[in-house]
Amino acid sequence: MNIIYKGKRTGTVNEIRKILRTPRKAESLVFNLTKMPHETTSGLLIVCGEVGKESAALYKAKAGEIGADFIVGGSEAWPSTMKGIRKVFDPSRHQAILLIGSATELPSTSITHKGSSSYTDWFIQDADGDGIPDVPVGRIFGPPRTVMYHMDPMIIDSNIAVVFDSQPGRSNRHVQALAKLGFDVEVLEKFTPQDLKLMCVCEFILQFSDGVYTSRIHGTPEMWASHNSMILSYEQAAQINFEGYPFIYSEACCTAREGPLLKAFLNQGACYLGATMDTMNNIKPFDDWPDCAYCDGYKFGLLDLLDSYDRLGQVKLQVERVLLEHLNPNAQREIESVGKSQSSDIESENALSVIEWVFFGNPMRYTTVGPNADYTPGKLIVDT
Repeated sequence: MNIIYKGKRTGTVNEIRKILRTPRKAESLVFNLTKMPHETTSGLLIVCGEVGKESAALYKAKAGEIGADFIVGGSEAWPSTMKGIRKVFDPSRHQAILLIGSATELPSTSITHKGSSSYTDWFIQDADGDGIPDVPVGRIFGPPRTVMYHMDPMIIDSNIAVVFDSQPGRSNRHVQALAKLGFDVEVLEKFTPQDLKLMCVCEFILQFSDGVYTSRIHGTPEMWASHNSMILSYEQAAQINFEGYPFIYSEACCTAREGPLLKAFLNQGACYLGATMDTMNNIKPFDDWPDCAYCDGYKFGLLDLLDSYDRLGQVKLQVERVLLEHLNPNAQREIESVGKSQSSDIESENALSVIEWVFFGNPMRYTTVGPNADYTPGKLIVDT
């Protein structure tokens, strides 16, 4: 079936193999683009790291153009950045925080888990210092062209969602969820050049895989050893000229590390949510996502709340607030200790599953849902 069309109806799903698929007409993949209104971007507090004087001057001027407040951070430890934010943050004016700079140019919070080290921006969401995240945070880094586009992006309303699945067929619950959110869903096993136009106009990409800085690969040892293991490489991602600032949610270990694949997505004009450390699957069912502090709890929490909030940053923030509230006290104390700079170690897998996700992009981006979006996950099964 041909899934690409607009209208006031529920979403559709296309999982037909490529050889059987009806070719799309180019005119069916043309959609209106709009600028994010400056009355929206004016709700940003922009915090710029040590990106160089010339770049910082460009970003300050752009912040003035879009009506956002602008302050300069530094390359000191994250508590220093947090102190500067709390001095100027005004909850009556600032609806979100946009960090400019890599994790070295504007440091994140260092965390460790089972001997591995990484970082997170989770604690910068706590603007009032009570230990609970209360403001959406996004991060952007890269050349000035990339940073300024994310500050003031073009927005598409195509209702097209693309799913890259390293093991298609294990479950289609996430696919059906996207359809209930009003998307026309296309399931792809790997990148192919003939799908470039489709990806350029998509509004949402959900990808499952294992991988490294440079690429995403299929999720079994047998596939890793084969020449067919590649789902999407950074060279391929760099070919996709996203037209309207899509939301990419990458569910896999270390998908938010600042490597070539993430840089390609940001440079090509997408906002992106990934994890900086290992991600874990639940090994028992849960009655509802707030009690499931694993990958599926986070994912289905996002899908549940996409139709409940106006901005992507609000959705991420609320998912993490709910999961934090439902953690056991020991896991909560581990997170609290990191927030107070008493420790950097997270032993609990559940605590890690709450704080390791980093949003790259403008947190004021409208939520990506189709018409008549209405989805509630219900019971979460074991779906590894």
